[in-house]
Amino acid sequence: MRALPLAVSSIGLLLVAGCADADRAEKVAPPTVRAGAALPTVQPAGAYAKEGWFGGADGLHARVAIRGVERQAAKSVLRYSVTSLDSSVKSVPFEIALLDTAGRKLYKPTGTTSGSGFAPGTTREMAADYPPIPATVQKVTAITPGTAGEFTGIPVAAASATPSATATPTAPGTPSFSSAPSSPSASSSPSVGAEPQVGAEPFMAGAPSPITTSPSASSSPPSSTPGGNPVELYDIVEADGRTVSSSGSSVTVGLRSDALFEAGSAKLTSGAKAALDGVAQQVKGQAAGALTLVAHANDAKVSGDRAQALLKEMKTRLGTGFTYTANGRQEGDGVDVTYQLKSSAPGSGSPAAFRAQDGQKMASRTAPFGAAKRRLEVKPFYRDGAYIVAVFDIVNEGPGTTPPDASYPNPSYPGGVFGAFSIQVPGKKDVYRAVRVGPSTPGRPTNYVDAGRVVFRTAVNEPVRGFVYLPAPPGNVTSVTFDAGPFGKVEKVPVS
Repeated sequence: MRALPLAVSSIGLLLVAGCADADRAEKVAPPTVRAGAALPTVQPAGAYAKEGWFGGADGLHARVAIRGVERQAAKSVLRYSVTSLDSSVKSVPFEIALLDTAGRKLYKPTGTTSGSGFAPGTTREMAADYPPIPATVQKVTAITPGTAGEFTGIPVAAASATPSATATPTAPGTPSFSSAPSSPSASSSPSVGAEPQVGAEPFMAGAPSPITTSPSASSSPPSSTPGGNPVELYDIVEADGRTVSSSGSSVTVGLRSDALFEAGSAKLTSGAKAALDGVAQQVKGQAAGALTLVAHANDAKVSGDRAQALLKEMKTRLGTGFTYTANGRQEGDGVDVTYQLKSSAPGSGSPAAFRAQDGQKMASRTAPFGAAKRRLEVKPFYRDGAYIVAVFDIVNEGPGTTPPDASYPNPSYPGGVFGAFSIQVPGKKDVYRAVRVGPSTPGRPTNYVDAGRVVFRTAVNEPVRGFVYLPAPPGNVTSVTFDAGPFGKVEKVPVS
């Protein structure tokens, strides 16, 4: 599908233990082999490291070690290394996104990052540029395009003082991390045989990331993400017959057409008054003054008439203290009321510390997919800033390999590979869906905070780690009900 984007200091080390124990890390002694030499037995100093499969179905088996993010004059720089654990040369897109999980923003790379020709047993030092990250942000989460997934707790510091993974002294021989040249322009097209263009527009839902076994290959053209850079992240919560999509600065309340209007007309239903009263009450408490009202219908006249009916009803409830824009759109279904918040919502929650490994399996569910079966193994969830991170393995029980484009979508949220997954607080009705990247675009898939695809390994009995970010419900929630779509529900999943 799409990928997302994300960098250093020198002290303390982490090693990802053996190929069979993917996404696991532990402290080890300083490295003795430099980049480009034989496969090292340890991670570079000061690294936050995980092992996994990256880029696409049966893609690159590698260890990623992130050093940290440097603040420079007009940009931020992520520094990391990729060590190939594979048996052949592979080229994969390697885009990394940076999340400010308290401020609810995603930072995309501003240039290209080479994913060409990862040779077995070699380590490549890499860097990616991002827009300047505010001084108030001390930690970010790096989202990698593979089973290693999210690297939480990555420090952001001045180039001369980027914190390391541990508080031990700098290891002798550790390389210094001076500023790297800016990445090439994302708009430049690679020539034949050049390294693939990746990293310019991360976190895109579209085609699966390409995998090649040749030393170089061009990647698929990236799609565009609306919302600039950084991009605001949107919580999606379904409650009381409406869907609320909210970022730190704006809110859209969506209502089903059949909850407001009679079929094929703009005449209000008997239940419309209560629904619109609830929306008006929310607007009064939060909105800055400008409302955008959109009515969707397959018929142009019906959508226009409904937009005017909605405008009349909202003016009656809210009066002249607001400005209004009303439009009908001949597409989709439902109505949307969008407004800017009176003041930006403050950041919430603390960024998670680095997690070298997941917790133990606490539940499993099996579901049929045609003649084949897959098993979901649920791990304990955890908080990262304003979000809850759902973590799980999906295991193909056969017969046959997993389709490389398999996903678990929800037609209401096109583009999310785990769109069918959600959480609820036990005893509550609100449903919390995957966190969306940027505003939605009618008629196009939208990006969500996950690995960008489901399948990184296809063979029978090979576990594939997955994750998805979901809005954290209010309060000190310590467990949730996990609705895993076709796999069914899992009660009392612990949240740390």
